Amino acid sequence: MKALKEILDTQMEKMKPIKFYRFQLFVEGNEKNKTVGMAYLKEGQGIYTLRLWTFLDDKYFLLPSKEDSSKYLLMTREPNKSGSNKNKYFWNIVGNAKVISGKNVVELNFDLLDKKIFMSIFPDESPSPNGHPQSDGSQVA
Repeated sequence: MKALKEILDTQMEKMKPIKFYRFQLFVEGNEKNKTVGMAYLKEGQGIYTLRLWTFLDDKYFLLPSKEDSSKYLLMTREPNKSGSNKNKYFWNIVGNAKVISGKNVVELNFDLLDKKIFMSIFPDESPSPNGHPQSDGSQVA
């Protein structure tokens, strides 16, 4: 009977809705910041998924550095089609990022983009920032 209860508890845990946090990506403008995308973080995970509105078909990933908690790597990934390799993806570094604590942002530096993009370190409160409908992140990871 105890085993059945454990199985049911496990199933109930799996059925709980997954919570995502959404963070604004923006560039600094003359008078106000302009939103250019969103970042998503799944509860309990450490990798952010970034969507830039200029490149809607592309996903970027923000991974924390193992050596310094204030630094990150910006990466893309592509499926590994080789059946013999144990890794599911090939990861490509496309930039880096660092926390700017005085401004409460993460500064994103893409290798091929001249403009600095910033990510708020505080999750977005509104369901649709600036009136744009947004995914809850469940489709981006």
